[in-house]
Amino acid sequence: MNRFLSIAEVRAAKGLRMACLRGVPSPWTEAAKGIFHVKGLHCVYGARGADEPVSAIADWAGNSEVPVVAYENEKLRTGWAEILILAERLAPEPALIPAAASDRADLFGLAHEICGEMGLGWSYRLVMVQASLGHGEQKGFSPAIGNFLGRKYGLNPSHARVAKQRVIDVLCMLSQRIAGRRYFIGDSLSAVDIYWATFANLITPLSVEDLPFEGPFRDAYTCVDPDILGAITPALREHQHNVYRQHLELPVPL
Repeated sequence: MNRFLSIAEVRAAKGLRMACLRGVPSPWTEAAKGIFHVKGLHCVYGARGADEPVSAIADWAGNSEVPVVAYENEKLRTGWAEILILAERLAPEPALIPAAASDRADLFGLAHEICGEMGLGWSYRLVMVQASLGHGEQKGFSPAIGNFLGRKYGLNPSHARVAKQRVIDVLCMLSQRIAGRRYFIGDSLSAVDIYWATFANLITPLSVEDLPFEGPFRDAYTCVDPDILGAITPALREHQHNVYRQHLELPVPL
């Protein structure tokens, strides 16, 4: 991956480009990067420069969510589904969305359970925010970061109450789905495989050699909750590593 440009440089660039965080493996960003890599799409990557305001991404995209994906003069894209559909349009092969309608419905359903609101990533982020504020068994971020994330993403009490169980439910479902299979859908890689592999780093991150980030963020990303870890079968763990070894970049460029 090329060096990070500033947000101003990304805004001025042409073609496919993406604004993201520097040095942190945000799963939504890593999933988009993985999709572009598998499809052989050249993408220019950017992050807020040292001389840019904290609001640099929000000033461009309307909010501070990442990733922000731009292509030529088309609308900006921040949602996982619209980023996937754009990538599929720009590089139809290898296809990461199945051709059959029933398989497509399966893919987008599974992908929402991983990437969507109250899905695996969303719910586990709530678990980490709660841990940052002194609740639960899981390690979290610092209280300052926990409060920031809680304000940013809305620490809705009704969502927070069910977040851990939602994480476990999704992990159990994925563990059952991958049992005896190489891929989640059909006999070839799909976007769901990339989503699981990248989002799994929130709970069981790759080694420091393969995913080079350390310190408090790695601590927060490393699950110690026995209930959550117990929902991940060896086959599901192995799938994460196989997707990276066979399809994605190692070490992960951050």
